[in-house]
Order: sequence, then C-alpha cells, then structure tokens
Amino acid sequence: MVEPRAIAKSPFAPDLLAGQIALVTGGGSGLGRVIAEALACAGADVLLAARRVERCEVAAKEIHAATGRRAEAAFVNIRERDAVEALEVRARELFGRVDILINNAGGQFPQPARDFKPKGWQAVIDTNLTGTWNMTQVFGNRMLEAAGGVITNVIAVVGRGFPGIAHTAAARAGVLELTRTLAYEWGPKLRLNCVAPGPVSTEAFQDTYDPDIARVFEGIPLARFGTREEIANAVVFISSPAASYVTGEVLFVAGGQQNYGRNQALFDHQLGKKEGAF
Repeated sequence: MVEPRAIAKSPFAPDLLAGQIALVTGGGSGLGRVIAEALACAGADVLLAARRVERCEVAAKEIHAATGRRAEAAFVNIRERDAVEALEVRARELFGRVDILINNAGGQFPQPARDFKPKGWQAVIDTNLTGTWNMTQVFGNRMLEAAGGVITNVIAVVGRGFPGIAHTAAARAGVLELTRTLAYEWGPKLRLNCVAPGPVSTEAFQDTYDPDIARVFEGIPLARFGTREEIANAVVFISSPAASYVTGEVLFVAGGQQNYGRNQALFDHQLGKKEGAF
C-alpha cells in the first residue's frame, strides 16, 4: 500500500476539473509533479510523462493515494516526434482522450552566449521550443478533431532578455509567440496560454545555478523566491473553466520580476562585464 504524500491544501474546489483528463510533461519530479498534484486535487485524472518513467510511476502512485484521483505514468522524450506520437496513442488507450495538456518539460544551463557550442544551443532549442511544438501539434490536432481542449505552456520570464541563458530566452519567447499564434488559429475549440514562473527554488534550480545568484532577485518587488505550489496554482487556474475567456495570454507568476529588478542567470563578471551589480 502506498502511503499518502503530504500535498499542500488546494485553494480550488475539489470538483473544479471533475471529468477532465490532464497530461503533464516532466511530471515525475520538481515543478511538474506539483502541477500534477494540484490538478488532481482540483478533480482531474492525470497522466504523468517523462523520459525517466520510473519517477512518474512513483509520483502517480503517491498522487492517487493522496487524492483518490486516477494517476498513470508513461514514457516520452518530447524531442522525438515518434515518442510523442506514441504517447498520444498511449494516452487514448489509458483515458480515451486528453482535455488539458501542460507542457512543463524543459531544461537549460547557464553560460555566456559567446561560449555556446552548437550542440548545447541545439539541445535547449530542441527541448524547450521544438519539444513543446511536438507535444502541442500532436495533441492539439487530436483535440481539434474531438471536443477541443486546453494547452498551457510553462515558459519563463520573457520580454526583458535573460542574460546568461540566451538559448532558453530565445526558445521560451518562441513558445510564447507560438501560443499567441495558435490561440487564433485553433480558437474557439482550443484555449492556449503560457504561465511564466520567476525565480522558484526547485531541485533543478539548485542543481543549475550558483547558490549566490539568488542575490540577483533581491530587486524584484516581492523580494523572495516563489514556491512550486504558487506556480502550480496558476497553472490550474488558467487551465480551468475559471479562465474560460482567456486565451493567447502569458500569466507571469514572478513576484514582479517581469517589470522590476534584475533578470539574469550569471553574475556580471561571468558575462565579461564590469563588477558592481551586486
């Protein structure tokens, strides 16, 4: 028997997403897992997909134990079109359809742009932009053939530049413009939006960035890191009927970083600039 995992209390009604099937990429750990938990707490059945399917299997069992909602796991490598198409078939085998797609999977590494190697650049573009497109087109086409659906893309703070991670800045901005474009092409059957987290203390963030880089966020209005639950709640809202008249938008959940404060993934001296920002 799987012991229920402690899950943060949901601010949403437990039947907000009743009858809905939600697919979360990168759902086995980190932010993706918390998003899947939040969707299940709001009444959705969930499919967690990632390259490390064993993590998804553990998470699915724990989500079911904690919420009572059906939770399943599946493999996907979003960079590979064949793997995405296989996931779509598997989703229909398990649930019959997908109503809500959360494109959460992604990744990047901090590095001055002048030092990017072609392979490193392409890896981030293939995951964050092309991978999101693969999922969006394959599942979006199925939704268009059926009753419609909702696609929510988890991106990053865009619109100000992102020194130190130029590859993901380009990719995430591309996803935002893709989202706005498809909101017109695929409406009214589909709603497509983005959620843009600011600095959130996750395992991936801690593994990727210098611990002292947190000082770069002191200038944002809320002057702290966000939590995974705050991002997950935004994803649930914008994917739910509560946001039924919202499409082609980006919801910043960033403590005001989209407007104020510094927005960079490396220190000035690492970017070849004069010290003094800190």
